[in-house]
Amino acid sequence: MPGTRWSRLLPTALLVTLALTAITVWSASDDIEAELAARAKAALADVGVSGGQVSFSGRDASLTGFPPDKAAQAIDAIQRIDGVRTVEISGDTAPPAGPVTTSGEPSSQPPPSPPPSPAPTSAKPTDKAGFQAEIDRLLAATPITFEPDTTDLTPDGERGALEIAKLLTDAPRDLKFRITGSVATGSDRKLALNRALTVERLLERNGVKRDQAYSPQRKNSDGASGEGRRVDITAEQR
Repeated sequence: MPGTRWSRLLPTALLVTLALTAITVWSASDDIEAELAARAKAALADVGVSGGQVSFSGRDASLTGFPPDKAAQAIDAIQRIDGVRTVEISGDTAPPAGPVTTSGEPSSQPPPSPPPSPAPTSAKPTDKAGFQAEIDRLLAATPITFEPDTTDLTPDGERGALEIAKLLTDAPRDLKFRITGSVATGSDRKLALNRALTVERLLERNGVKRDQAYSPQRKNSDGASGEGRRVDITAEQR
């Protein structure tokens, strides 16, 4: 009968399907292992490790024959390969105890020290002498300088002016600050005043009261190599 014939063929068809599936899985596994083995060989060559063997069972790696001082480096290199699931090492290849450097040798360096605590912030000055001392310190560290023959602040000059603005924002009302522009010998003396005005406006834009920073004077400087292209700031009592 037809039904009986088909019932006899079903087990055979099932067996054929299972066999084909097993062959496909086995072939894919072989391909994965071959690809991972090639990647492992390249990874070990990149870090300069040799003298051992790497084999794969699926995505699981097994390392043998590596010198003890290279074992940790070999493990690290294989673990970094995309697709590797686990790494085992066997034989007399256990890595040495203690931290391991990138060369695979025990590190002799002590652990890093904790970062230093930030230095306490010094209190802002409250009188003329204190403000002048802080102004001089800031200007010595970052002078307010200009591009040659212009009123354009240099990047360092602008940073210096902004530091001064932070200092003068909370200055007492009984203090005022004279801004004096300087020019190199032989330059336009009007340029010195315009430079002082540039700094005066920058200070006002950054919170310094309009009547506390002013620029009525200018001077000629004998400075060379840009030393005259700057402004000075003097604290005065009202």
